[in-house]
Amino acid sequence: MLNLKDQVVQKVSGLSEENMQFILDMIERFMQSDSEEKNSVAISKRIGIAKGQHLYDDDYDFDEMNSEIALMFGGME
Repeated sequence: MLNLKDQVVQKVSGLSEENMQFILDMIERFMQSDSEEKNSVAISKRIGIAKGQHLYDDDYDFDEMNSEIALMFGGME
């Protein structure tokens, strides 16, 4: 039976360059050092800060300005 390393090499050897690049990117993310991991976690929290928050009133009408927006892009009234 093949050892684990040989099994991994055998699985990826037939992949396209694009798929191998994807796997390499995933491996690099998975194997980040602790300091790199802390930085990426801080960034992801900062980017997703508005997740789950309502940034508009419940009675806000999103379609209120549709006709004006359509005119700006060459639409008909």
